[in-house]
Amino acid sequence: MIASSQRATALAIAALAVPVLAAGATEARTVKPYYSETYETKGPARGYEGFLFPDYYCSYKRYPNRACSTDAQGRERCRVTGWRLEQTCQ
Repeated sequence: MIASSQRATALAIAALAVPVLAAGATEARTVKPYYSETYETKGPARGYEGFLFPDYYCSYKRYPNRACSTDAQGRERCRVTGWRLEQTCQ
């Protein structure tokens, strides 16, 4: 799963570099493409948060996948079955 995450990050960097390098100086400052990717992981994963390029910020958020059930007394019990890592850049 780590290799897939690194591959996706490398593709994101390459995809974001093309518009910045191809555009003129003034156009590169105004055009900020939005990038979003979601990964399913077994455990909580860490991701890069910060500026990828000048004026282009990336953030990761972790969300637990929960499985809930109700017992005989009517109490709801939930447990974490996996994690969803959401990456956004803009």
